[in-house]
Amino acid sequence: MTQEFDFSTHSAETLEKEGKTYCLYANPGMGKTHTLRYLPGKTLVLDIDRTSQVLKGEPNIDVIYVDNQNTWEYWGALLLHLKDIKGKYDNIAVDNVSELERCLLSDLGFIGKNQGVPSQGDYQKMQFKVVNSFRWMKNLADRIVFNAWETTDMYTAAEGTHYNRSYPQINQKIINNVLGLCDVVGRLMINAEGERGFVLEGTNSIYAKNQLDNRKGCKQEEIFVMPSTIEEEKGEK
Repeated sequence: MTQEFDFSTHSAETLEKEGKTYCLYANPGMGKTHTLRYLPGKTLVLDIDRTSQVLKGEPNIDVIYVDNQNTWEYWGALLLHLKDIKGKYDNIAVDNVSELERCLLSDLGFIGKNQGVPSQGDYQKMQFKVVNSFRWMKNLADRIVFNAWETTDMYTAAEGTHYNRSYPQINQKIINNVLGLCDVVGRLMINAEGERGFVLEGTNSIYAKNQLDNRKGCKQEEIFVMPSTIEEEKGEK
């Protein structure tokens, strides 16, 4: 039996963004998890690195503590659970991706035959698992947030100039796949006055992007708010 495919066309004039996906990264302790306080609506946090205590007292946030030992089977079951409860939460946050990768690999190494050390095949399994999981999750809530730790390397531009580059700590084989699924990639930083904010425009030294609006940066508390809403609130004051 021949499979039928949908080739219907849609005018770009009427296209609307159905959901928003963020990747927020910084060094440990900078405030990535705290940023989840600013998500509007009801939020579910998938706590992998056990830092959700900073969200204590938030009435609109629920937390699931992801099993960080038997992670491989648990994560698959959790995705099915998220599908079953679709619509209950406005936001789903994975905190964090860097630790999720480590836990998946650690579990695969434990159940493997190499004395707990992940094999090359385990790395490939993890890579497919993460990318497919995140692609699956994009349709499960209005906003999906992937927190990640920050890492750096030495980047050489086409003209030969060298830069110290900062970007999310995600496996190099899949980092473009994961960040390509995101509308916003923001680096959390602290300025000279001690104020926290996100860099939203990429440079040779910083991986960042913003496909939702024209902001090149924003305050920490405004990362999930559209510029029109910010201006309306300022006008009311």
